[in-house]
Amino acid sequence: MQVTLNRTLISVLELRRLLFDLLEKRPDICVRFRLLGELWNVNFLRVMRMTEKGGIFFDEAHGLVSVSDLNFVMQFEIDKPFQVFQPYYHYEVTPAVEV
Repeated sequence: MQVTLNRTLISVLELRRLLFDLLEKRPDICVRFRLLGELWNVNFLRVMRMTEKGGIFFDEAHGLVSVSDLNFVMQFEIDKPFQVFQPYYHYEVTPAVEV
């Protein structure tokens, strides 16, 4: 039996938890993501605030970036290791099913 150390498929709830943890415990770690139908953000972003569904991020070159719903995030990466997440590794995000 083989165990995969790097999980590439992450749920929106796991992403949300990661972003809250970065905000509260490791504000020095930045995230970069690709939204549905868009290219990757050019720069890594610092988590500034999390809302009920989304978040507000800071790009040192372009200012604040708002994501209204994390379900629009298709992929993400972080710039430093944190918990089980590896830096510069593209994680795929599965959207939450709304009822």
